[in-house]
Amino acid sequence: MINILITGGYGFIGSNLINYLLKKKIYKIFIIDNLSSNKISKNNYKINFFKKNILQINKINQLKRKIDVVIHLAASAEILIKTEQEEKYFQDNISGLQEVLNFCVRNNVKKFIFASSASVYGDTGNKRINEKFRLQPKHYYGYTKYIGEEIIRSYLKINNINYTILRFFNIFGPKSNAAVGTFLAQKLQNKKITIFGNGKQMRDFLYVEDVCEVIYKILKSKRAQNKIYNLASGQPTSIREICNLISENKNKIIYLPKRNDDIDKSVANIKKIS
Repeated sequence: MINILITGGYGFIGSNLINYLLKKKIYKIFIIDNLSSNKISKNNYKINFFKKNILQINKINQLKRKIDVVIHLAASAEILIKTEQEEKYFQDNISGLQEVLNFCVRNNVKKFIFASSASVYGDTGNKRINEKFRLQPKHYYGYTKYIGEEIIRSYLKINNINYTILRFFNIFGPKSNAAVGTFLAQKLQNKKITIFGNGKQMRDFLYVEDVCEVIYKILKSKRAQNKIYNLASGQPTSIREICNLISENKNKIIYLPKRNDDIDKSVANIKKIS
């Protein structure tokens, strides 16, 4: 059995990933999650669960010398935040990451997989984004992911631990509370679907089970060691198109003012991960 620790394991991607990996019957799963999100309910998995903040990871004696792989999903993840929230994001996304990396070094973890974000790229205009693009995050969340990537590449290289960084684009699926999930919830509650801006913004959507499959393949592969990948479909879809698929009644869609710093297009080049 391979022992895997998933931080943020009861979140949207984490809970789907656990279901996926348990079906393979070759992994023993450990979870750290502080259950800070009321939007995701804790499932009754037969796994080792620790209700802790990741800043406390090195104080969990039951984990010491037991973990082969860490999948680090835990993060504060709202794109647009207030200035007073920045200290919390720094603690969760940078200080918390450093504690997890310290855990990996102290306990001879063999592989580290990090959930980064397309937000590290910032506004790339109409270009299809590949992994060599200059990173210019526009939001504090993207900035914390950018700093996190830099820490991982330097720290784990020094300590000879293999890593893979995945830059998630727009992931959707069961338990999501992002754009597609929000639109579906509004539809099911018979509310009007709300679009910020004109709805022509282009995004790159990927189904969460595809994310799980990629992570599973990375767990098995040596080719992904010390690499950075875009994790996306490579297909542009407008926000308006998504809304039209969910609601055929255009009167049920309302347009609100565009949010500050909301970029017009974010679509990945996925040649590298393909």
